[in-house]
Amino acid sequence: MSNKGTWIFGTVAAILLAGFVSPAFAQTAASDSMAPMVAKIFMGLGVSLGLAGSAVGLSIAFSALLGGGSENFFKIIPVALMPSSQGIYAIVVLFTNLDKFDSDPYTVAGKGAIAGLAMFFSAYYQGIVCAAGIRSCLEGRNTLANALVSGAMPETYAVFALVMTFIMK
Repeated sequence: MSNKGTWIFGTVAAILLAGFVSPAFAQTAASDSMAPMVAKIFMGLGVSLGLAGSAVGLSIAFSALLGGGSENFFKIIPVALMPSSQGIYAIVVLFTNLDKFDSDPYTVAGKGAIAGLAMFFSAYYQGIVCAAGIRSCLEGRNTLANALVSGAMPETYAVFALVMTFIMK
């Protein structure tokens, strides 16, 4: 495995481990003065991952859109804008957990880490799917509806991650 792959794998493994182990520490949260800081770090990381995923997905989709010229730009732009929603979901996760940093910090940390990862990968792959849909439309096929439906499929997993942050206690 390359050095870059090792770093990526290690980072993802550490975030997942923190997300899955964090509820076990929830009972000691009241006596741990570092807990709110840990929660804020992981929530910030989650929001950053969601926003970064949206940025990457948008750049992939808009690269495909801009490669097609200006004649179909406004007709196909809704497909290119689809990856932006994961950044919005990440901000929603942050705002719905702002009041829980002191009362349940480790659960908040887990919510931020898990939601951030899911939203990053969802937006990244949604950008790829949307770019393929845009290319299909630009080749002259009448596939705009297919591109919108196909682009919505990776979105569902970001929605699942958002819903899970409301369910996790």
